[in-house]
Amino acid sequence: MLGWFKKVQQYAVLLTGDFEKIFKDFSPPPLPQIITRILEKLSDPEVSPIEIAPLIEKDPALSSQVLKLANSAYYGLQRKISRISEAASLLGLKEIETLVLSYGVVRALEDPEVEGFDLKIFWEDSLFRALFAREVAQRLSLEAEEAFAGALLEDVALPVLLTNWYEGYRKVYERWQSDRSLALHEVEKEVLSWNHAQAGAWVLKNWKLPDVLVCCVGLHVKPLVEISEVGFLKSPVGVVALASLLPSVSRPENVKPIMENAPLLGLSLEEVAAIAEEVLESFEEFAACLGLDIKPPVEVVRNLNG
Repeated sequence: MLGWFKKVQQYAVLLTGDFEKIFKDFSPPPLPQIITRILEKLSDPEVSPIEIAPLIEKDPALSSQVLKLANSAYYGLQRKISRISEAASLLGLKEIETLVLSYGVVRALEDPEVEGFDLKIFWEDSLFRALFAREVAQRLSLEAEEAFAGALLEDVALPVLLTNWYEGYRKVYERWQSDRSLALHEVEKEVLSWNHAQAGAWVLKNWKLPDVLVCCVGLHVKPLVEISEVGFLKSPVGVVALASLLPSVSRPENVKPIMENAPLLGLSLEEVAAIAEEVLESFEEFAACLGLDIKPPVEVVRNLNG
């Protein structure tokens, strides 16, 4: 286990090493202050739900989302939860941390309002991949909340680059828009010395998020075979990389990549389709808990089912 943590720390450094120079005149958007405070508190292994509840209660909107999640059909609790401390105890601190982080990122990211970029589609894709990653991780007895957060944030750099660094990124983005036969990171490789996955890892490092999430985001564009070679396949990193291969709602027919790679994690094509169906059932509830007005990716799931 110690070897795993050391390797994650090393890769987190490698993935983000040059970005202080590349983005010397650019800062990622900050997470809301209350979100940062809660995440810092949650990083203490001795913290209890009773200590977290007062911080959550300082933000009425966040409190509402936490209670909404606790009372959702996904958890199927037998009675209505009305207090944050009770919700934190019943959901668990890991689930609370995931919700707080996810909600904070949704609030932090601006709509770039760039032609060809649709923020609703971005969140539809991101949430679907996150929920899918959580289910896969649970089946493999891996850290489900880390897989969820890593998949939700895997493309976090894209709206950031299109908002704060558009002039430097314009050539890549316009070329990708004109030829979608190439993956975005393939265009980035041709034009730049880095890709949006590495930039995303740098954003997470600036937000002081855990190294495992930095690795999930920074490595998600790598082929699963390469992720296996460095020993990260049966971990949240491998799960997030698999989830990244799910089709976008803008190209729902593109199911070949995930179908070809799912067996590397021991998943049959039927299991991929079944997990996608399960995710579809809880999609709208989770979207509401994050304050997102988005639609479930029905067409994507239909294509995964053949």
